[in-house]
This record gives sequence, C-alpha cells and structure tokens, in this order.
Amino acid sequence: MAKITPRRKLALDNPEEMLTLAQRLLAPVKPYAKWLVLAGVVIAVGLGAWGVNAKLEERREEKAATALTLVTPKADLKAPDAAAAEALMKFVNEYAGARAAREARLMRANLLYKLDQYGEAAKAYESLLDGRDPGWEILVNESLSYCYAGMGNFKKAAEVLKPVVEQISGPLKSEVMRRLAMLYEQAKEPKEAAVYWRQLLDQPPDAALVPYLQEKLAAAEAGSQK
Repeated sequence: MAKITPRRKLALDNPEEMLTLAQRLLAPVKPYAKWLVLAGVVIAVGLGAWGVNAKLEERREEKAATALTLVTPKADLKAPDAAAAEALMKFVNEYAGARAAREARLMRANLLYKLDQYGEAAKAYESLLDGRDPGWEILVNESLSYCYAGMGNFKKAAEVLKPVVEQISGPLKSEVMRRLAMLYEQAKEPKEAAVYWRQLLDQPPDAALVPYLQEKLAAAEAGSQK
C-alpha cells in the first residue's frame, strides 16, 4: 500500500520565514514610508485642529447669544434710541460672523428705520441680502421698501417689493399688492399701478373694497393714456 505523504502546510511556522515574507510585501512601499507617516501625522493634526476650532466656535456662539440678551433690552422699538443702535453696532463688530451678530444687524436696521435714518437703515438691510438666510428675504425686502419710500424713492421701493409678491399668499399678498400699486402711483407710474389694481380686482376682493379698487384702476388707466 502506497504511503500517504502529508500535504505541506500553507502557514509559515518559521518566524524568520514570516519576517522575510513581510519584508518582501512591504518592499514596494518602503521608499514612500516616511511620506506615508508624514501624511498620517498631517491628517491627525488637521483633524485635531478642526475639532478644537469647532469647539471654540461653539463656545463663541454661546457667548454671543448670551451677550445679545444684554443688548436687546436697549433696542426698544417703542422708544428708539441712537445709543442702542451704536451698542448693537459694537456688538456686531465684536462678534462678527456669529449667528447672534446677524440677528443684531437686523435689530439695528429696524431701530435705524424707527429713528427715521432711512439711508442708514437701507444699507443695514441691504447687507443682509447675501443669500445666507433665504427665509429672511421677504422680511428684509419689505423693510427695505419702506426705507426707500421714506427716502422718497418710490419706484425703487416698488421694485424691491415686487419679488415679495411671488413668495407669499393669502391676505398678506393682497396687502403687498395694494402697497405696490400705491408706490407706483407715487412714483408717477400709472401703467404699473394699474397692473396691481387690476390683479386685486381679479381675485375675489372684499365686496366693500370693490368700488374703491374700480376707482383706483380707472384713475390709473386714465393716467397711463396721457
């Protein structure tokens, strides 16, 4: 009967043989070893720095939010005060980039409008139209239109208000359309005013307002033919 010879083990039992195999496997990357180590160190340091910065930014946001609560009572729109506007500007400069600073910029713009400083208020509102807060655009554009109207630039006030009509609905939309029509009237643009008086009539208006709207539309159409 033939003697059965055991199959050679695939595993390497000799430690020296295993070491030699490992060296052969690592040989292709050996020239790049120091660069790989360096890359690993850079990544580790970068991740560590990112974590530290994120934590510092979080603490700064918390500090800014707390500080804003101390400034807010001074910005009373019922009793506007120039000193409060200055305090808000100081806060904005101190916490530039923080979310609370952005809220302070809006508060300052509102305060400047209440102080009848329409030019400065307009600049403050315009600085907020940077795309960072799309949800603010309706409020800011509407506020900006009041500033331009206060400055006597009724056409510009109407133009900045026009996009708002497309973004709202219901009773508020009717109110904004009425404002647009009146702004165009004040801007001596009866043809544009007629567009919005007509739209207000085309949608189901309050029955009591129909005669008023019809009168306004007739006047605007007559004015546009001159």
